[in-house]
Amino acid sequence: MKSDIAKGTGDSLGSDLGTFRLIFLIVAAAATMAAVLGVVPVAFAFGNGPGLPMTFLATAVILAIFAVGYSAMSREIVSAGGFYTYIARGLGAAPALGAAFLAIFSYLAFACGVVGYFGFFAQLALSQVFGIDVHWIVASAFAILFCAFLGYRQIDFSSRMVAGLLIVEFALLAALAIAIVFDLGPTAFPVAALDPSLALEGAPGIALMLCFTCFIGIEAAALYSEEARAPKHSIGRATMGAIALTVVFYFVITWVTIGAVGMGIGAFAQDQLADLYFNLAGTYLGTVATKLIIVFLATSMLATGLAVHNVAARYMLSLGRQDCLPRFLARVHPTHRSPHLASLTVTAMTTAATVIFLAGGLDPLLGFGAVGVGLGTIGIIALQALTSLAVVGYFHRRGRSQMWTTIIAPILAFAGLSLAAGLAVANFDLLAGHKTTLMRALPLGLLLTLAVGYAYALWLRAYRPQTWVAVAQELSA
Repeated sequence: MKSDIAKGTGDSLGSDLGTFRLIFLIVAAAATMAAVLGVVPVAFAFGNGPGLPMTFLATAVILAIFAVGYSAMSREIVSAGGFYTYIARGLGAAPALGAAFLAIFSYLAFACGVVGYFGFFAQLALSQVFGIDVHWIVASAFAILFCAFLGYRQIDFSSRMVAGLLIVEFALLAALAIAIVFDLGPTAFPVAALDPSLALEGAPGIALMLCFTCFIGIEAAALYSEEARAPKHSIGRATMGAIALTVVFYFVITWVTIGAVGMGIGAFAQDQLADLYFNLAGTYLGTVATKLIIVFLATSMLATGLAVHNVAARYMLSLGRQDCLPRFLARVHPTHRSPHLASLTVTAMTTAATVIFLAGGLDPLLGFGAVGVGLGTIGIIALQALTSLAVVGYFHRRGRSQMWTTIIAPILAFAGLSLAAGLAVANFDLLAGHKTTLMRALPLGLLLTLAVGYAYALWLRAYRPQTWVAVAQELSA
């Protein structure tokens, strides 16, 4: 699968990516503006309010510990397959196939959530910036068609365009933080918000899950390992560097937000939700900057949606090539050289989910966006946890275990990631504000998907041994 995912995943980056360029690409994948303006207000409102900055620190610590073993693995395996390849090498082909099914489900859920988020914020941008009033489903339909067209034709946003968007996003958010500090002075940094006990108030599981959402993509360095300069060293350094840079950014933004609003940020955010940062920008930066933020937020969401759409399609393509999914998913367009049928399948599933949420009358921000992104995040956290176990298994099998790097750190990461996933599942119904049996049961679909993938691997081994041998040989190569 490593070679399959590597094909057509984006622009040709050459074979000389250094550590700093890798950090840049990782941070771009994390979509910081979309995270701050789309996710952070929800975390303030339905998570732990003023405890959010400390929750970001806790999330970064867990991810940094995870990166210790992840980096050790990256020095051993140079592959664009990421989690899937690592799990196969450390835990075996059957768990890896289960992980592949989980990855497809998670990225599909995330893609659906982004469609909801984009629908909400694009509707806002059209209304407040251009004076055009449309229903959110119109904007969401545009996002689906946009990803469908570019996914079918094998077109990604260029790295230069992503770089330009990232620079503008950082500049606008940094300008907001600086303006708040300039106006409020030292009171922009309330000492009371640094109390670690605040992180345990409210719904810490929701806060932790949403903080992990803001770091999605931080593991992307391994996807560039075949293109990196000195990948055995640069992958680990880039991952650690990206975690450090990103957490400082999130911590400062959320801290000064509490300074601007007050320790009652939770109730305030519940009242304003998506308007939280737009109103702050209007107060501290003015109308023009606020309109720019609204527009660039929508473009950031669109870029994220396309990236996730393409990842899901390439997983389907790879499993189709291995005869683990229907063979038609493995077809490549004769002209565009794209996984066009896999891409259309992702489009069909995204469309179906959008129609279901529309028929249910659920809010595009919470009922659709937050639920989809939340489900996807839990699945990706689970993949990170499995990868941590794979690190232990990989080095143990080869008799080259090191106490901290390949045993203690991965086990601690597995514990932290499992705790985060468990807390998120336990509090998942709070995320959408719908305390129903269905909402509480949704995360169980992730576990069911993992189990189905694993059981399917066992079925292949028993009833289609030739297919299974081919899959196992490729994964162990």
